[in-house]
Amino acid sequence: MSKMSSPPVSIADIARRAGVAESTVSRALNNNPIINEQTREKIQALAREMNYKLNTGARNLRLQRSHAISVVINAQTHDGQKFSDPFMMDMIGAIADELHQHNYSLLFSSPAITSDDWHSHLLSSKRSDGIIVIGTGRDDTPLQKLHAMGDALVVWGAATPDTQYCVVGSDNYQGGQIAAQHLLKRGCKRLVFLGDIAHPEINQRFQGYFDVLKKAGLATQERHVQAAFSIESGFNHVNELLQGELDFDGIFAASDNIAMGAINALQQQGYRVPEDVSVVGFDDIPIAPFFSPPLTTIRQNIHAGGKLLVEKILKQINGDETVTSQMLATELVVRSS
Repeated sequence: MSKMSSPPVSIADIARRAGVAESTVSRALNNNPIINEQTREKIQALAREMNYKLNTGARNLRLQRSHAISVVINAQTHDGQKFSDPFMMDMIGAIADELHQHNYSLLFSSPAITSDDWHSHLLSSKRSDGIIVIGTGRDDTPLQKLHAMGDALVVWGAATPDTQYCVVGSDNYQGGQIAAQHLLKRGCKRLVFLGDIAHPEINQRFQGYFDVLKKAGLATQERHVQAAFSIESGFNHVNELLQGELDFDGIFAASDNIAMGAINALQQQGYRVPEDVSVVGFDDIPIAPFFSPPLTTIRQNIHAGGKLLVEKILKQINGDETVTSQMLATELVVRSS
């Protein structure tokens, strides 16, 4: 006669062994941040010891959850920012790593779907439990609509006084100030800003930079160019600026991609960086230290940002109504440009 197998271990069994409520065990097994880390680790270790098997299908059906988060890049084609953009790859990787820690999967959604479809396409269909949006966009009306519908939503970007939804982002104004102060310390007096200020994040970088120039009495010497987020845009715009003689000695680019394109254009025209023109980028993408010359830039803390985006979206999904926006400090990384 074959030996009868033992009945599967239940959450109630673990709760009895741990001396806690079943709800505490359930939350700990789902990495709910409401349960402190020490307790979560203790309960998860006990579950492994007891050979507990999580029935994810039954759990998702019971909770009416997909245990997936949609990530949307909120940019149009002409903005020059794509999934393959190094900044985007870094950010999406940080989000994916943190979601994995909470047993959630990432559902990447193409920006090709119209913003009006985000709720029905991503949430009403139960494809995902919440949306992380990368980029505030030129017009945040779709984000306001999602927030008004009560959807779990966190945005990487820039908050304004009128923003109601939760935003995680860098202190872009501070970053712009730091970039301008660095260029002035290098002796630059005729500066160019490359970036599309129709985007709130870029506008804040510009305002920080411009206020420093204004205080130094150099605002009238400044000019800005509406460059898209791409190497090609930086290259083409600087080539246009170089049609006459060189009449600028410093560039603050709103992204590292723009900065690298600008440097390529200067070098092809025979100008030296930084001897003739100093260049500061923004992001500190992985290739920045290995560019020629290594790129001086304003670093965004992408990995801390990805962690915060996930923490805040999961808190919303679990009913926390106290989630607020949070800005991260930026940092000047001085290299050779």
